[in-house]
Amino acid sequence: MLEGCDAMFFNKKLNFYSSHLDSYIEHLKKGDLGYLPWIFCVFAEDSDKHKLKAAQALNEFLNELSFDELCQTDIRMRETTSVEWSINWRALNIKKFITNQMSENEKRTVFIFASFNPNGYIREEAINALVTHNESLLFILLRCNDWVDQVRQSALLLLSKRFINASDEEIVNALPLMEKLRRSERCEFSSILSIIVSAFGSNKSLIEKGLNSREIRARRFCISVLGNLPKIDDKCLLTHIKHEQDPFLRKMVFQLLLKTKADLDELSRQFLKDKYPPNRILALHFLYDYKPDIALDISENMLMDRNTQVRTLARSIISKSERVIDVRQLYINNLPTDPVVSLLGLGEVGIHEDCNLIENYLANDCISIIRAAMTALMRLDSAKFIPRITEMLSSQHAGIIKTTTLLLRKNKGYDFERIFQLQEASSNENVKVKCATLLFSSSKWKSLIYALMLLGSDYEKLEILCHTQISRWICSYNRSYAVPSENEKQRLNELLIEKNRFLGLEIEKQLLFLSR
Repeated sequence: MLEGCDAMFFNKKLNFYSSHLDSYIEHLKKGDLGYLPWIFCVFAEDSDKHKLKAAQALNEFLNELSFDELCQTDIRMRETTSVEWSINWRALNIKKFITNQMSENEKRTVFIFASFNPNGYIREEAINALVTHNESLLFILLRCNDWVDQVRQSALLLLSKRFINASDEEIVNALPLMEKLRRSERCEFSSILSIIVSAFGSNKSLIEKGLNSREIRARRFCISVLGNLPKIDDKCLLTHIKHEQDPFLRKMVFQLLLKTKADLDELSRQFLKDKYPPNRILALHFLYDYKPDIALDISENMLMDRNTQVRTLARSIISKSERVIDVRQLYINNLPTDPVVSLLGLGEVGIHEDCNLIENYLANDCISIIRAAMTALMRLDSAKFIPRITEMLSSQHAGIIKTTTLLLRKNKGYDFERIFQLQEASSNENVKVKCATLLFSSSKWKSLIYALMLLGSDYEKLEILCHTQISRWICSYNRSYAVPSENEKQRLNELLIEKNRFLGLEIEKQLLFLSR
């Protein structure tokens, strides 16, 4: 419990919080945010000297916060509601929280932390005081999502007032929070959006600064707002998209540009080389819609794209044309030069007879080629190749083990007992964990038996996985009405005796009750 907690309830000593301020600040410097509300209580007392010291400490703390840390501080301040029990906040005048010795930044900091206070009266007074301070937009905006309606309404009115005097930088710094509020059901975002759209519409430099922000949420919000403007600045977007690092935002900009009359021919060709597959798909769709002749030639090249969805779209475009291409033979012909894509392509359009050709690549030295061959074989004839693929769980390569696990989980029908044997034979923890995840997808009672059998290993990750599986099994017990066979009951009883030291008394009791 925090130092001085008992005094909150019983000790009426004057300036109690001020007398403990040094201790609170030391704890805060060590990263204990639980002391923030206690430092703030100093402003409810009468010591100007301690108020100044508290303001300086909070100002120093505030200057080091990132956007996410700031939002967490707001939450943390109101979690400690016990500060209200010894202080009648409503009877206080917020203007008395500050002193003449404080700098403007320190006064602003006091009002900011007051806007985090659990008491709604203080929060409302704080934002009224903040509105005349620079760099206060973000904190007024926070209160637009307040849980008290009166505070929200006051914040919304003050938001319009603050926008008039806010600098471009102040608005840009608040954009990440606007992006966050866009998903909130509590605030009246439509009202906030109208204020923002008005500001963006009358200030082109604000748009450019928002798009150039280092904060991805600021850029995302800025792009989304541009779609609400009467006229989209396509030149600005065309300039921005060339250096936008985030692939999802590049996609947003491209989709926004589709609503304009901008010439996207060059941009779409650049997008065909984008590392993000959905962007390549977007570009190919655009070319097919507006430049079908060009799109056909490009689609032929995109048959060798590394992404399944891109290849599928390319084949679809070609199939709708009069051009005849033997896609299967194309993949066979390209096996020597681009085996990974060719193998994956064969798995998508090949025939059963191609399996003999593909199977040879399982012995390749290149891991990516082996994984592509595995995927292709399971697409073309999973029933035949499940046993062969299962054995690849014993590989020493993490990539092959991962692909094997994904393929088996997708196709099912694998031999649980063989997987258990492979798990037992391996000393590789990754293999054991992957095998366990496959075993736990067996039937209701079998999955519990496997979890108990694997429990008590010397492998930490496997042990955690087993305990998690047992807990999930208990929680989902009623989702299936399957009853254990006599053999399963007997095996469970044996395992519960054998593994009881790993289970814990409560879990053991639950399992005994559920399996009786």
